[in-house]
Amino acid sequence: MDYVQLLNEVKMSDDYEAQQIARSYGVNLSITEIRALRPLLNEISFTWVFTGIPENFIRKVSQAIGAEKAEMLFSMYLDAKK
Repeated sequence: MDYVQLLNEVKMSDDYEAQQIARSYGVNLSITEIRALRPLLNEISFTWVFTGIPENFIRKVSQAIGAEKAEMLFSMYLDAKK
């Protein structure tokens, strides 16, 4: 999965399009959750591929969409890196 392309698609999409993109990956996010995640997209760094995702970012995502969905997203990311 090309995460850079996916992030750019989500950034350029309106809330409803972003919701459809998430659903196409098996992630059901509400419009409220998408709006809470949008500001966090700008914090994502390519260096995390090498350093790992910082705990403070994981906490922010968990606060935005809940621990269960956040865990699912991060698991998908880690599984894709293998």
